[in-house]
This record gives sequence, C-alpha cells and structure tokens, in this order.
Amino acid sequence: MTPVKKKLAIAAGVIVLLVAAGMLVLQRIPETVSAPLFVLVVVLEVIIAPLPGGPIGYLGAARYGFWASWPLLWIGNVVGTTIAFFLARRFGAPIFEQSVSAKTRARYDALLDGNLATLWLVYALPIAPVDILSVLAGLSRMTALKFLLVANSGYILRTGIAAYAGSSLAQYAGVSTAMSIIGGLFVVGLIVWLWKRQKPQPS
Repeated sequence: MTPVKKKLAIAAGVIVLLVAAGMLVLQRIPETVSAPLFVLVVVLEVIIAPLPGGPIGYLGAARYGFWASWPLLWIGNVVGTTIAFFLARRFGAPIFEQSVSAKTRARYDALLDGNLATLWLVYALPIAPVDILSVLAGLSRMTALKFLLVANSGYILRTGIAAYAGSSLAQYAGVSTAMSIIGGLFVVGLIVWLWKRQKPQPS
C-alpha cells in the first residue's frame, strides 16, 4: 500500500468515526438504530489502531447507561480485536507499522513474550491502549486461541470499568453534559493524534 493510500485509509476511518460519534450524540435517534452503530464504531476504533478510542466507550456509557453499554462495549472490543489480530496474521500490518516506533513495539513485544497474567491485566485495566498490542499479537508467535482467551476475558473488566465511569458521569452531570464533555475529549484526542501523525516517527 502506497503512503498516499495509507493516509486515505486513515482519513476515511477518522471521518467514519466522527460521523458515527456525532450521530450518537443526537439522542433523538432510537436505540435500536444507534446501539448497533455504536458497536460498529467501537469495532472500527479497535481495528484502526492507534486511533484514540477511549472516549468512545465513555460516550456510549453516558448515552445508554451501565447495563446496556457494558455488553455493547465488550462485543465491539471482542469483534474488533479478533479482526485486527487475524488481519495482521494474514496480511501483516503495514498500515500500523508506520505509526509504531521501535521503542513502543519493543515494549509491547515484551508483554507478549512475558507472563500471561501481566498481559491479562493490561487488557483488563483501562490504563494503557491495547489496540496496537492486538495487532502486534497477530504478528507474534502467540497462538490465536491463547491470545483471544486472554484479551477477551480481560475486556470483561475493562469494559465494565468504562461503562461504570461513563454512566456515573451521566448520573452526576446529566446525560447531555456528560456526552458534551466526553465528545470534546474525543475531538481533542483526534486532533492530537492527527497532529502527531504528521511528525516523523523515531526509529
């Protein structure tokens, strides 16, 4: 894939996520329509690593509440991670490697080669991004069964925490205010991410 096509693919992904996230903010959309759309947004965010997607989960939690958003978040992350893993294993990851420095890749490779309990904690606690890690796992020697069991079981806790945080903010500040705050963070994250992509990555 040429550099131009890579940039177009990234730009298209960002546009799709922006449009879909904007539609979610419009609370007039019935949940029967917006809920599947939200799952699709989560799936795309996971696949288009390293797109910042943390605020997306909190946005959905503020919109749907804890019990409705938790399974939606888990399903989206599981589907997206599974697709990202097998795409990387089958085709490699040229679209991701341009965005990952050697230092970052070495750190994630150490996690994949280390203790499975540590890897599970990385996926279970929302303290570090894991989308790139899922792609690199597809490039590693780790079996698909082992990786997906660790990642997808860890997501149960990770998505539960995100659902609780987003829904709690909505209860405290109101759904509209909470979604405005989280949506603003999402836009800021996208701007920072796009700005960093214009800078040459250190080797």
